[in-house]
Amino acid sequence: MTHPLARTRQEAHLFIDLTPCACGDRRLATAGEPVTLPDGNPGRRYAGRCPTCGRDREFVFAMPAVPEDSTSTRQIVYGYGTRPSRLLGPGQWLWAAEQYAEAVPRDPEHLTGEARATARTWLMAAVAAVREAAKFLPDGADRLPPGDVPAGRDPDDFTRQRLIDRRLGYERRLRALPGDPPPPRDPEQVRRQLARNRAVEAWAARHGLADPVIGAGTAEQNREIDRELRRMDGLDPETGLDRDSAAAGFAAFRQFIDDLEIALAADVPARDLRIGTALAAYQAWLDRLRISDGPWRDALWAGDIWQTPDTDLPPAAAVWEMVEAARSAVRSLG
Repeated sequence: MTHPLARTRQEAHLFIDLTPCACGDRRLATAGEPVTLPDGNPGRRYAGRCPTCGRDREFVFAMPAVPEDSTSTRQIVYGYGTRPSRLLGPGQWLWAAEQYAEAVPRDPEHLTGEARATARTWLMAAVAAVREAAKFLPDGADRLPPGDVPAGRDPDDFTRQRLIDRRLGYERRLRALPGDPPPPRDPEQVRRQLARNRAVEAWAARHGLADPVIGAGTAEQNREIDRELRRMDGLDPETGLDRDSAAAGFAAFRQFIDDLEIALAADVPARDLRIGTALAAYQAWLDRLRISDGPWRDALWAGDIWQTPDTDLPPAAAVWEMVEAARSAVRSLG
């Protein structure tokens, strides 16, 4: 049995919210639990009882080897990168965005406490859902192909410009929410933010984009600015993972292997050549450092590297050196 891939817990919860019980009730109170799927890959199980009819309900999702859940309270992330969801379609994402946004009063000045926090969460979810809908537009296309437009929806709702306008509108409403007094500005934080703003403006000018906002370009252009901003933040440009973490380096290597398997699933010889090349770079790294991967090997391939103590791992710089060597070796194949 193939389990659907949920990139994050947020995406899994949204899928459950959009999948009603046979009686029509969408509610299911469950936090979920990690599981290992029959193929050995990580998954997550959600189970509970419908509050209306009492039916037992269960959802089991495959989860990525490298967790994509965001720990930030300033944004909601359903999935990193530019690959579209395999769990929900563009129409479902846009409908969810509309529902979240419509639940927030147009005059939020009176909101306080928990109501204000809930409104902020809903608008962040609306922004994130529009981003997910936009991922279904093909590279270089201004709109969703006619055959992919959900039944009953206006095709113009899925043009790149309309989606950008909608997202910017939700972001304006989010910024307009009353908030707590801002903390004192850290000069270094201000410097970093100004540098990021200049990078985004230069990127937009370079590609002739009217709006200097992330997401306004093609998929490849958006990947370009994502990589640049990650590099500025001291993160791995390809994955956004922390380069000061050895576990993150191994997680990036595992993600690299997984991406090769997915991208080349229809070309087995090319897939095996590239994965074999990456694994050869990994083994050469072990040989050069004269170390054994025994302390972390099982965790790496089971997707549990994050649970491995730092004391069992090589230094982060050495691990990331291996990751870059593997990527370089695969790129050299063309």
